[in-house]
Amino acid sequence: MNSMIEAFDKIYHHNDMIRVFFSPGRVNIIGEHIDYNGGLVFPAAISIGTYGAIRSRTDHIIRLYSSQFTLEGIVHTDLSNLSFNQKDGWANYAKGVLDLLKKRGYELPFGFDLYIEGNLPTASGLSSSASLEVLVAYIANELYHLKLSRVDIALLAQEVENDYMGMHCGIMDQLIIACGIKDKALLMNTATLEMETSNATFSQYQWMIMNTNYQRKTTESKYNERVNECSQGLKILKEKYDIKYLCELNLTDLPNIRKMIKDDIIYQRVKHAITEQDRTIQSKEMMTKGDALGFARLLNESHQSLKNDYQVTGYHLDTLVEAALNHGAIGARVTGAGFGGCAIALVENKNVLTLKQQVSQIYKDLTGLDAQFFEVTFENGVHEVK
Repeated sequence: MNSMIEAFDKIYHHNDMIRVFFSPGRVNIIGEHIDYNGGLVFPAAISIGTYGAIRSRTDHIIRLYSSQFTLEGIVHTDLSNLSFNQKDGWANYAKGVLDLLKKRGYELPFGFDLYIEGNLPTASGLSSSASLEVLVAYIANELYHLKLSRVDIALLAQEVENDYMGMHCGIMDQLIIACGIKDKALLMNTATLEMETSNATFSQYQWMIMNTNYQRKTTESKYNERVNECSQGLKILKEKYDIKYLCELNLTDLPNIRKMIKDDIIYQRVKHAITEQDRTIQSKEMMTKGDALGFARLLNESHQSLKNDYQVTGYHLDTLVEAALNHGAIGARVTGAGFGGCAIALVENKNVLTLKQQVSQIYKDLTGLDAQFFEVTFENGVHEVK
């Protein structure tokens, strides 16, 4: 709190009437690239994320500053000018939330100064953009007394990502950041938004997030490409199956699907969605039984499917995952959109330090990059810091 207030004062020259909020990042333990296919996913909110210090104004001015994008300085706008502007960079995520609220008819009678500070690496697959969107939506809900539910906030943030920012994501990221529960993961049905709380840890094992630090260059276009490929597959399958989403199908349907879809690439994308759904269902059973080895096997199978059928991993992620599996991890896979970013690994407690040392060196030797390692805990969703 003191650190945020001091930082706010340096930027805006005020240190009174300041409220501080925290919005976590998220890790998807398993169930990747199926949230936009109506699938079950298994994410958790994590202990690193995005902080926001805010002070209301008496006019309609909005001032935005991020410690991660200092070269952009303070971004100035007002409540009558919230349209997307390329030069505003990161601040468009915040503007998009306010713009959508206004278009939905909510009263935003005054502006504010907002200072953002985060410890989520950007473009890492830990949902830094969703964390920011949910943070601003939650702050607006509190500031303007809008009476939005946490699910409403998540849906609002998703719409901003899809329509204002042009990234065609599913609902998982925003939903877990809004609704996360401390020490738990949520098994989410992305078709119905039903959520089931689940244990998310194994005795004597630690979840490790490993950041490739590889700057992804085509993530957005490739992500949208995968969404489109799945849509093509769904369109073909609807000729026979009465379905709304690919993940309504199951493993026994695959032989017939192979006959219906002639395009190898489209079939591979559909195959991943269906098999990943099955792995997510199995993972909940493994977690319930406390079967760490069984869960780890599913993590490894997920990575192979994302590598071979969905083709979203790449050299840096594959190198990191392989090194982790060879030096202490019992299971590891890409988490997030892929094409770089982060992987998640399940590591026996006694092997954590050794894994970090050995994997760090191997990865540096092979890629020339320094990997980052985060031993995260699972936390509550977005909230005010009292």
